[in-house]
Amino acid sequence: MIHRNLTEAAIAMVMNHDSMIKLYGCCLETSTPILVYELLPNGTLFQHLHGDLASSKCMKWIDCLRVATDATYALSYMHNALRKPVVHRGLAPFSCPLLQGTHLKDGLLGAPGYVDPEYTITHVVTEKCDVYSFGVLMLEMLTRKNPGRMIRGGRDLVEVFLSAVEKKCMIKMIDNGVLEQASRMRDQRPTMIEVVVQLRQIQDRKDLLRVCSHVGFALVDHSKVIAGP
Repeated sequence: MIHRNLTEAAIAMVMNHDSMIKLYGCCLETSTPILVYELLPNGTLFQHLHGDLASSKCMKWIDCLRVATDATYALSYMHNALRKPVVHRGLAPFSCPLLQGTHLKDGLLGAPGYVDPEYTITHVVTEKCDVYSFGVLMLEMLTRKNPGRMIRGGRDLVEVFLSAVEKKCMIKMIDNGVLEQASRMRDQRPTMIEVVVQLRQIQDRKDLLRVCSHVGFALVDHSKVIAGP
């Protein structure tokens, strides 16, 4: 725990991104170093999806997209800002980048329900561990189902969702509150030009990734990846 907290503090000190919470200091006068982060006045994503804030007001999908975008910016920064990638391994709605993850059995790090299955088998850490966790997070926002609670009940959100896709009943997995936010008002619909631009941007990103993979830029050297705290 002491080594993990000090490592986390060291990494946080050299990283500075608007989508990351700020580390204010580290108290070394206690038996275990205590990290002091900035206060999150709006609570965590978990509170808005499943906690007390969820019962008082349904989180709008546009806010979910904003949270997802901020998370991608932060994770991309962690993976690429330093000479060696920093892998979070603890991404979940109750945490933010550089917050402590949860220890699993066998010394693995991560939140149950969000952990990359390959990581649990191989113990090899790569940036793709965070990509998997982010995918689970997106499914959680779409379905409003709690992956941690599901995994404790012997069910996996990803497997359940993929099964629904295969059975062509994916829409039944989407939360009614999310579906109700789909705009039926004419003045709130995008123009076809805006639709074309967004689809073109998605396609361009796919083309870029395809080119990068062909020239070898997307290859990951596992020996050069360091794990986050």
